[in-house]
Amino acid sequence: MDSPFISIIIVNWNGKHFLPDCLGSLSKISYKNIEILFVDNASKDESVSYVKKHYPKIKIIQNNANLGYAEGHEEAFKKAKGELVLLLSTDTIVEENLLDELVKGINLHEKIGAVMPKLLMYPQKHLIDSVGAFFLTSGMLYHYGREKDHTLPLYNKPMTIYSAKGACLLFRKSVLEKIGLFDKDYFAYFEETDLCHRIWLSGHEVWYWPKTKVYHIGAGTSGKLVPSFILFNSFKNRICTYLKNFSLKTLLVTLPLTLFIYQCVFILNLLSKKGSIAWSIQKAILWNITHISSTMRKRNHIQKYVRVVDDQDYLPKVMRPVRMSYYYFMFKGLRYYND
Repeated sequence: MDSPFISIIIVNWNGKHFLPDCLGSLSKISYKNIEILFVDNASKDESVSYVKKHYPKIKIIQNNANLGYAEGHEEAFKKAKGELVLLLSTDTIVEENLLDELVKGINLHEKIGAVMPKLLMYPQKHLIDSVGAFFLTSGMLYHYGREKDHTLPLYNKPMTIYSAKGACLLFRKSVLEKIGLFDKDYFAYFEETDLCHRIWLSGHEVWYWPKTKVYHIGAGTSGKLVPSFILFNSFKNRICTYLKNFSLKTLLVTLPLTLFIYQCVFILNLLSKKGSIAWSIQKAILWNITHISSTMRKRNHIQKYVRVVDDQDYLPKVMRPVRMSYYYFMFKGLRYYND
């Protein structure tokens, strides 16, 4: 699989202002054995007409409603012909060697199911947006290297990670066919973490590959959404992910700690007179209570048909210790926690 056929899937919602940079950079990549599927979630900003005019070879899938990030990929994935599938956000600018390097990364060994590049901020190109996240026993994620200088040696080594950021992520299609794509109940947020978790459960791995860079403008869609909506979906999906994927032993340790942190965030926002944000946390918990039957059906499927390894077989590979100050700055710096 030296030069496998790659399907690039881009889901768009009112992102026309990003398309010249995103598609312009994509048109210059050196790897040519590709197809591009552009999924439009009922945009009203002439995104589709822009793509038709400037990039007529791109295959367009038009949805009649905004299906969100998770479900928006579903139809494109069914039509994707590639051995590998690249998910790419509209608010990105890619380097010319993107696919050449990611293919090298995913071919490092056959257990690698997904690989992400170095994501840098834009226009602050020297700062890291994401090199992946590690799992903490508390249920929070340790966003390794966030806003640090990307040239530092520790951020330029290939490594396993718990979760990759969905702004740019290359998968083996065969792995996705086994574990499924995104959970359709996740309109937005934490969907890539849920997917990466299932990759680990399937006996495959998720890697960070620093030998190519992608610039991530950020807030491509979330910048148009209200904080309470972001927080509700983020917290709702985190709880659901852990309920579905973890063994009972791990869940009994992690979930109480996660819910404790949620209540701390709830109280802090309530005291700050941010009522809509505060109550969105309780709504996230309530959603999981009212949908527990559906979640348990998904859990049964995952534990029976996806899981081939115990939690202790992969968790040590995707955890890093953090100081207590990490939580202090998390609470201090964020009025709501959206990842």
